[in-house]
Amino acid sequence: MFVNHCHVTPEGSLDSSDPQAGTIAALLDIMDELDIERVVVFAPLPNHFNDPHRANQWLWEQVQANECLEGFMTLNPTDSRSLAIAEEFAEKGLRGIKTHPPVYRACIDDEAAYPFYELAVHLQLPILFHTGVHGWLLDNYRPILIDRIAQQFPDLQIIVEHMGGWEFFGEALAVVRNNSNCYAGITSTLAADWAWYIPDELLRHMISLIGSERVIFGTDYPFRQQDGIRADIEAVRRICDSPEETDNILGANIAALIGCD
Repeated sequence: MFVNHCHVTPEGSLDSSDPQAGTIAALLDIMDELDIERVVVFAPLPNHFNDPHRANQWLWEQVQANECLEGFMTLNPTDSRSLAIAEEFAEKGLRGIKTHPPVYRACIDDEAAYPFYELAVHLQLPILFHTGVHGWLLDNYRPILIDRIAQQFPDLQIIVEHMGGWEFFGEALAVVRNNSNCYAGITSTLAADWAWYIPDELLRHMISLIGSERVIFGTDYPFRQQDGIRADIEAVRRICDSPEETDNILGANIAALIGCD
């Protein structure tokens, strides 16, 4: 398996009572237990590093030391500093970008972000957008806004992560159906007690509409831990109609998207 969406942080930075919480070492242990061969890891969000360059530099150093890790930068598209950072770390070998509009207070379709999206196309870096209710003004990051970006930048590869959750699933599905450059990220949508839960029947219908080739599974580590990730993987197998669909969602799609054999 090759899975997406693992948040990693330096030792002791996530939970003072458990210095290993959120660390790469703890993630590697989970990977061994669950037979996960490779993962996409994200640079820490601003609450761990005040400097976006430092955060992405730290991630790049970790990726160099672990062949089973593929790194995504974490950046704010409306921050002018992000352009130089994206160029630097794309050249160093990071494979994509994760952005979190409500955390960054960055409106998805703000024209100030357009140079960043254009650069991502030039660098051939996919962008993963967090979607789903997460505070701030919903009108600034509701999934339908991604449609404008996908249309404006048709060569930009986009992951619509969490598929908007229950509240915005319809919008997210409309965006993915409407744009062949968009992928459905189903991280944290598979557990009924989780914030972005989407019922099995809706996920099955989504797969029937867009095809399993545009669906990507992620762990949401460390917010999802070993038992939860195991249950989510089993849920993927449950909603798929064939081994081919399962293989696509649990590895083949993310590998193809980032050009990783």
